[in-house]
Amino acid sequence: MTTVEEKGSVAPLPPAPRKREGFAGKLADAAGMSILYGIFYFVLTVLLAAVIENGAFSRIETDRLNDTGLWSLKLIYGFAAALLFGTAGMMLAAFSRRRPLFVYGCTIPMTLLGPVIWYAAYRISEGPMDGMEGSEWFLYWVYAYWASPLIEHIRHYVPAFSVKYIGLAAAAAPGLFAACCAILLVYLQRNRAGLWKVILGLLSVPAVLAAVLAVGLLLPRTYPFTVQTYPKVDGATAAIPLGRELAHRLTGMNRPQTELFVHFHTTHNAYLNLIDKKADLILAAGPSEEERRLAESRGVRMKLTPIGKDAFIFLVHRDNPVDSLTVQQIRDIYAGQAANWSEVGGADDAIVAYQREPNSGSQTYMESKVMQGGHLAEAPKERKITGMGGLIDTVAAYSNAKNALGYSFYYFASEMHKRESVKFVAVNGVAASKETIRAGTYPYTAVLYAVTREDEPQDSPASRMLEWLQSEAGGHAIERGGFIPIREGAG
Repeated sequence: MTTVEEKGSVAPLPPAPRKREGFAGKLADAAGMSILYGIFYFVLTVLLAAVIENGAFSRIETDRLNDTGLWSLKLIYGFAAALLFGTAGMMLAAFSRRRPLFVYGCTIPMTLLGPVIWYAAYRISEGPMDGMEGSEWFLYWVYAYWASPLIEHIRHYVPAFSVKYIGLAAAAAPGLFAACCAILLVYLQRNRAGLWKVILGLLSVPAVLAAVLAVGLLLPRTYPFTVQTYPKVDGATAAIPLGRELAHRLTGMNRPQTELFVHFHTTHNAYLNLIDKKADLILAAGPSEEERRLAESRGVRMKLTPIGKDAFIFLVHRDNPVDSLTVQQIRDIYAGQAANWSEVGGADDAIVAYQREPNSGSQTYMESKVMQGGHLAEAPKERKITGMGGLIDTVAAYSNAKNALGYSFYYFASEMHKRESVKFVAVNGVAASKETIRAGTYPYTAVLYAVTREDEPQDSPASRMLEWLQSEAGGHAIERGGFIPIREGAG
């Protein structure tokens, strides 16, 4: 490694093994340096894992930080990781005495190991791998564990379907850090007077981030609610992003903290909680007849305020040739009158029409809006899927490629639980999109309600939140939460 002499000059590099010439010699050098880089990589990953598991982040009261302060904390960690991998690159450059491009080439085998691990797991996996959860990702997470605090943080700020690509991109980062620092070493060898400029530049990065972090901890903030005065909010699974958005905007808590704070219990349970006064406001589709009768029997009058629109969509596996169904064809399929895809313009394969459990938001919409009170064939137990994500994953499975048909809500299926092997079926030739939902041209538009009890006091937290939801600021929150605001001009 380089050392500093008097007057700030950089001393010559220590003697290094003589470079082997010719293609075979360079290849042998590259193989040796690649192995050495692999050792560096795993040692540094273990070191960073020890820092992570030792609770380095939990010792700072992250719930007191705003989003900017929390980003600063994570970037300080990322900068430290970059310096460690960069130091490995400088050591390779110093030891091999070759150009930065050679150093970068030596990192490629280790960089490719990550995608190879992922692809091998993908090939043997029967389920979808669009997220980064499940045992199929275990080996990749071991490989890229150093990046886990960054990926875990970033996922709160990006669409769910993009997290996989960001996680896989982490495989390339250490090699890039190593190559950049190898270039920096060459610069220092040629510009020896620039050492202190480089040191000051490197020190300024964590210094600025630390200052932003301190501001995030100390700067006073004012919001409509505190965590203690925030109303008890519940809702449908599809409304979870909106619930988190409301907690973020109305209390000032950072986005990762909202994931711990917001707990929605699905549509039916949310209505039960509202009726039992365990919730003050719920975000869900309209109640089922059973839920209406239960509220009436308990003497509870519900106030339904429409605040947003979504689309009720039908989905099939991407290998299914059917791209569009008519309203009548959908009713025929779910009434049991059409049992083969060839009857609706598809291949000669049986239709397996999946449903949700009774009183779920999507099942209630299916019964009341799609079938409109008409006969809905009783599905066998194995075709009644619990959970919105479970139904989408069932349709996405390759074993169901020729047969499956299911339904969900647009935002949940396109953002929250997006699966690349699933496609949405147009209805009457109109595809679901934000534009067709807003214009009302898509046949099945679902309304999201903010539901409260009619006897809620005017100045209660729930009433204040309901009023805010109908404001311009509330419209922006509804849009950010995945719905089309109903308030005229909002969003």
